[in-house]
Amino acid sequence: MDEPQKPPMKEQVQFLRSLQDLDRQIFRWTRDRAAKPRVMDPVDREVAVKKADHEARTKDLQAIRSEVSKRELDLKEREERRVRLEAQRDQSKSNKEYQAYNFEIAAVRTECGKIEEEVLKLMAGVEEATAKVADARAQMEAAQAKQAEARKGVDAEVQKIDVEVKALRDKRAEAAGSVDADYLRIYDRIYKSKPDGVAIASVTLDGGIWHCGGCRMEVTFQDLNVIMKGKDAVTCRSCSRLLYTDAKPASASAKKA
Repeated sequence: MDEPQKPPMKEQVQFLRSLQDLDRQIFRWTRDRAAKPRVMDPVDREVAVKKADHEARTKDLQAIRSEVSKRELDLKEREERRVRLEAQRDQSKSNKEYQAYNFEIAAVRTECGKIEEEVLKLMAGVEEATAKVADARAQMEAAQAKQAEARKGVDAEVQKIDVEVKALRDKRAEAAGSVDADYLRIYDRIYKSKPDGVAIASVTLDGGIWHCGGCRMEVTFQDLNVIMKGKDAVTCRSCSRLLYTDAKPASASAKKA
């Protein structure tokens, strides 16, 4: 049994162009979908900045509180020393010894007074730092709420795109069924190699010279002759896209189609 003849290219152009139109729509939607998460970049950066600021403010507060605890411990140790010295003074057996204890006790009290002043200043710092932490937390939570709302919007847009792309892919599968298997293989191979998703291009006449509509490379007379006849597939010698033309009237069979 003879193998079925391959249909002429000119009869496949309309189907390939329909396929290309669907693929370009899918390409644009897919590109838009890939870009959607990047909408979150500035929002995510803002959250990161606010979170880092909150963490820094919290560390500052912890450091001041730690210093307060340290100075309060120093004060407690000196107060305990003062009490011991006073007890020893009361047991002294001479006025000279008594006065010596008084001198040492006075020095300890002076130290305690200085430490108390430091603690008061530190406590004021704790109050100020606590307010800064609260403000930083409020800003961080506001940024996080904004982030959650923005992500919700992006997710909704992505879901909408997914629905659109699925519908287009279904149409694409149906359209591909109208294309001859050999031409479809050629088309798919070229389509997958093109970053812009364009696999078929018309030849255009400009200044008396025929060009590829995809890359603007001049089309040779030999290739143009084959394209005009519309029997065999011709690809651009530069960009490898399938070439076609509407310059001549379609054949009778194409008109019926």
